[in-house]
Order: sequence, then C-alpha cells, then structure tokens
Amino acid sequence: MNFKIKHLMDQPQENHDLQWLQNALQSAIELELSTLPPYLCGLYALQDQDSDVASWITDIVFDEMRHFGLACNLLRATGKQPQIFDGYDAIVYPGPLPGGVRPQCNPTLRFPCTPDFKVVLGFADYQSFVQMCMQIEYPEDPVPRPVVRALDIEEETFPTIGQFYRAVLEAFKNLDTTIPYQRDIDKQLEKGFPKIVKIDGLQAASEAITLIQKQGEGASKFPYSDPEHKTLAHFYTFGQIYYRKKYVFDEEKKTGDWTGDKIEIPKVYPMQPVPLGGYGAGTPAEVMECDRIFTKMLQQLDHAWATGDPMALTAAVNSMTELKAAILDLFQKKQIPHPGGGIYGPQFRKSVQSA
Repeated sequence: MNFKIKHLMDQPQENHDLQWLQNALQSAIELELSTLPPYLCGLYALQDQDSDVASWITDIVFDEMRHFGLACNLLRATGKQPQIFDGYDAIVYPGPLPGGVRPQCNPTLRFPCTPDFKVVLGFADYQSFVQMCMQIEYPEDPVPRPVVRALDIEEETFPTIGQFYRAVLEAFKNLDTTIPYQRDIDKQLEKGFPKIVKIDGLQAASEAITLIQKQGEGASKFPYSDPEHKTLAHFYTFGQIYYRKKYVFDEEKKTGDWTGDKIEIPKVYPMQPVPLGGYGAGTPAEVMECDRIFTKMLQQLDHAWATGDPMALTAAVNSMTELKAAILDLFQKKQIPHPGGGIYGPQFRKSVQSA
C-alpha cells in the first residue's frame, strides 16, 4: 500500500482519475487508522478515566473510528476492497503520518510547532503528547488568534489532512458519473455508534468527507464541528488540554484563543515511549497480549470490509473493548517498570502469533 499522499497531491488535477481516487482513499484509511494507537495511549494513561479530559479524548477516538469506517466505505464505493491488515504495515511509530502528510508549522500563529514532527506512542510528558495531537489535527485554515503579526516564512510545503480530503472530494465530484457506487454496496457496512453510513452516491460521499474535515480541524476559520452544541473540532479540543484553559471564540471578531476557565489535567501513568521496532527483547507478556488482541481486531476489520459481514464488524468492536481492558490492566494494575524509565505501555505491533 503506502501510496504517498504528497506524491498524489503533487499530481495535476487532470490526473486525478479513478485509480488516483482509490489510491488516495487507501491512504486515507491508513491515515485515520494511524491516529488510534497514539490517542489510545494518551487516553488510557490518564489515571482518572472519568475526568473531562478523558471524556474529550474518548469522543475524539470515537470520531476517528467513525472516520476510518467512512473511509473504508468510500473506497468500497469506488469498487475497490480496503486493505486494512496489510495497510497497517505503512504505519510506523515513531514516524511521520502515513503517506507523507505533515502538519503545518507556522510560528506566526503561535500554535505548537515541531519541524521534525513524528507520531510517538508514549510520552516524556503529557504536554508533549497533546502537542503532537494538535499537530496531527492542524487545520488547513485555522481560526486566527488575536494580535498575530504576519511574517514571510519560506519552507517546503506538505499537504495537510484538510487539503488532502478537499482533493478527494473534488475527485468524487469530477468522477461522479464513473464511480460504481452500487456495485459493491453490499460490502459496505453500517453502524449506529459510532455512526457509519453507506456511500450510495455523491451526496453521501460529500457529507462523509465534510464530516471528517469538520470534526478534525473545524471549518475555515471556525472552531466548531457542531455549532449548535458548541462542539469543538479535535484541534481546538486538544488545545484546551495543551494550554490547560477552555477555548473562547469571538463570534464578532472571528478570532479565538485558549483564555477561558482553567482545566485540571489528571495524573498520568508515565508510559515509556515505544522505540522504532517496538520494545524489543524483554517485552513483557502483558504487552504481547495487547499486540495479540490488536492483531485480531485488524484481521476482523479486514474481513468485515472484504465480505460486508456485520458480525465481523461487531467482533472487531468487541476486540477493541477487550483491548481497552488489557491496556488499562497494564497501566493501572501491572505498572511494569521499563529499564529506560517509566512503565511499559501498549506498542500496537502485529503479533507474530496467529489470532
């Protein structure tokens, strides 16, 4: 798999044919899947799972699961089977987001900015975790912060997630009459929570892609994915944890900043960051058990979108519940010291054992 998103985005729009769209959607599946392990590490490392912070990250995890399912249905709508189990091989921790997507790094906006950005499982401190998450969700067109001085900055540009999905939506519009929406519709899957719908035409495709964009980064210069309920997009939610203050949006000036009420961050289990290739020799059996369950879940998801079997999707959801219990047990009860400091956490590697 591993179709480079930067390479796809560098191609002129007249070359965005059906194969381009299919390659892009396979990359989208890998991109959405890649966010789950780091977000789950940060979520389950919180000692108070009933805290506001845990609730916010839980909501984001469910959104990412929904985005992943919609991306699978979008690819199925084009007549191609999603590669989930094999596609996970394109994801490396620590490493860049799959496909060459890279967060913007614009110091004029005074947002967290790391030029050599990598996605890491575990963290030296929780601040670095939420900084990473903010950069993953970095908006294409963020809400301006008050009194921002413009500077001329020249640097190599990479597509953001928002730009990438905008190109995917344009490809759906341009290829609408050639996309075989109904051919494999029985291989698409539906679910009530998180809500996943079948893609039976351009309207459904447009609504799915727009939802993914808005929930992750918000609309252009607008922070809410759901304005009626004042639900913040992921970027602005992670910012509340990073700055430890509620986000305040000025409707009149169309600016916003994290200047509201103070937010308390729960105590955190100190998960030792997973090195490239995993923890290696001496990895505890409890960590390997998490790998086994995770591998089983990937296989079940792969089978679900290969066959359209809703029972396989239910089995994958059950495996995720099993994985949650195993990770919480690893953090809360086992707390196995790592030689480098901190404690062992999940490493989200494919198990060598058959599931």
